[in-house]
Amino acid sequence: MDDTDRKLLILRGQNARIHLQELARRLGITRQAVYKRLQALERAGVFKGVFAGVSVRYLDAVPIAICGWSSTVSMDQTLDKLGESELTRRVLVAGGNYLYVIGFLRSLAELDEYAEFVRRTAEMPDPLVGIYNLDDGLMAYSVDGSGRSKQTYRDLSPLDLRIIASLKDNARKSIADIAGTIGASTKTVRRHLEKMVAEGSVDFDTPLDMESAGDLLLVMHVNLKEGADKILVGKRLLSKHMFPDQYIRTHSNIPGLLMWVFWSDKMSSIREAVKETGSDKDVRSVMLNFTYIERLYPTWRDKLLETTAGIPRHTDPTHHKAR
Repeated sequence: MDDTDRKLLILRGQNARIHLQELARRLGITRQAVYKRLQALERAGVFKGVFAGVSVRYLDAVPIAICGWSSTVSMDQTLDKLGESELTRRVLVAGGNYLYVIGFLRSLAELDEYAEFVRRTAEMPDPLVGIYNLDDGLMAYSVDGSGRSKQTYRDLSPLDLRIIASLKDNARKSIADIAGTIGASTKTVRRHLEKMVAEGSVDFDTPLDMESAGDLLLVMHVNLKEGADKILVGKRLLSKHMFPDQYIRTHSNIPGLLMWVFWSDKMSSIREAVKETGSDKDVRSVMLNFTYIERLYPTWRDKLLETTAGIPRHTDPTHHKAR
């Protein structure tokens, strides 16, 4: 995998339904070359498709991360058990049995019970529980509910929900195919879908396995000194170390921690990032983890599309801003 492949995957992550012609224009290659690269990435297991769901923000869901050292003997069994909860979205396994468990909560009322479930199931004696900030400006595209999107939403209509359901397992489906599936005109489908994308009430997920092509998925814990501005530090790190794909997580309940996630196949660049970050005037300490297993799971949010009944209405557009 070269830098053109990486840029191609990033563009797909930013806009799941981007046309091949637009990809070709932005990459400076032919449409046929784009198609061949996508086919090769799919055969290699890097690109796993594009999926759709009702937006995390629309549902007022609360994405969280629970991480820590696990004493489990059988990691495969532990991953299976973690997936038994309909709140578990994704799990990353890093060196030394360090786990990152990402969950989608319906509300903060589920936090204590779910954190205890993860602690017990993963045999994680001292978990760190973080509630994601959703719009801190440190992500170029949406990952697990975070990223830049608008905060105002109208109620989704039954037609909107049918459109999202038709894209659930293949968000690249054409407007004509969607229209044929749900029995609406192409003009109507296009108008509704464009509006949902613009307002952020539909999420597109493009899961990738970059490790299959030789890139390492790394997570750097950056602990800040007291009084440091986490947003300014995060922007400085992202601008100073130009990894092809990277983002930083912040948490509303942990003001002194940045989670810097990036992919790289260059050990020299990884070492430089660790060294320079550790010497930053606002950084107290750093810890780098190499991840080697990733599991994705369906959640309660996915089950909502099995029926158009019971979809919660978005009621407070400032809900996430307050966290």
